Amino acid sequence: MDLSGQRLLLIKPSSLGDVVHAVPTAWALKERWPTLHLTWLVNRGFETLIKPISAIDETLPFDRGRFKGVFGPLSERGEFRSFTRRLRDGRFDVVLDMQGLFRSGLFSRLTGAPTRVGERGARECAWLFYTDRVETPEQPVHARERYEALASVLGATPSRQDLDVRDSERASARVVLGGAGFTGDTLVAVCPGARWETKIYPPEKFAMALDALAAQGGIGRPVLVGGEDLAEIGNRIIENCNHAKPVNLIGKTGLRELAAVLDIADLMITCDSGPMHIAAAQGTPTVAVFGSTDPVRTGPFGQLENVVTGDCDLMPCLKRHCPGMGHVCMRELAPAWIAEKALALLAQTADKQRTYG
Repeated sequence: MDLSGQRLLLIKPSSLGDVVHAVPTAWALKERWPTLHLTWLVNRGFETLIKPISAIDETLPFDRGRFKGVFGPLSERGEFRSFTRRLRDGRFDVVLDMQGLFRSGLFSRLTGAPTRVGERGARECAWLFYTDRVETPEQPVHARERYEALASVLGATPSRQDLDVRDSERASARVVLGGAGFTGDTLVAVCPGARWETKIYPPEKFAMALDALAAQGGIGRPVLVGGEDLAEIGNRIIENCNHAKPVNLIGKTGLRELAAVLDIADLMITCDSGPMHIAAAQGTPTVAVFGSTDPVRTGPFGQLENVVTGDCDLMPCLKRHCPGMGHVCMRELAPAWIAEKALALLAQTADKQRTYG
């Protein structure tokens, strides 16, 4: 399929980690066909992360909160008509639906595009809206690999995964870090939370892991990052640290600023979260703490050997709430294991100092 001069709509509105996983497809499409016009339909808020990427010509923000549920659009008919008009006005030749749900499949059909590509096994019967149904690898497989299978049907092979962070953004990140009180030559970023309670490592134990790192010396104050919903977790970590003295940037950066901070970091320590995937995309060594979720499917791509897990027979249970085990998968994970993995990674990359200093 020759996409030269064509107009393509990539549908991947959420979640943050999945949006990051779809970025390599955007790079691959634009590298294969430089004259392709690529528009990305994405949840409002996430467009700030991907809009500056040079492979993306345009973003189409989608206000998910206004269209809840499979048939949610029917409850906001005026807005739905307006959004449908925007889809049709795009005059798209091809739609690549990487979300694979009824709503995204419906959107693909409403564009009027003659070619609509999606997974053969897409949920909620979304496959009914596609003209081209693609077989993707069976589970368990990483989300990134499933997306690459979709891209391959269009003749594109991903070779780049980063978020196109500019030097000016790195410089701004250094200013933000300095203003927040960061000192030291080694920058360790920490994302201590996630959307599911079963993904969250106990803050008191996180503090112990950071104290163990601080005891080694030569490491700057760890920098806590993440959305404002992690504020309480961040405060509990700070209260329980005896030596580490974390810098708190939780809720104080936008997504592009966060990407720049993680880009210049020497190490990321994180739960299974969106920022984890941003760090991995930027090539930052990443220690990932996993509980209920499966690192094979959602771990830091290319760094699965850096995942640290506890000991629980039910892992991975893939549950948002612990099924009666008292969060044993996280509770039994020793802080020392995290610190040891972090120190080992820092030692491996000591001769490859990143760009903070």
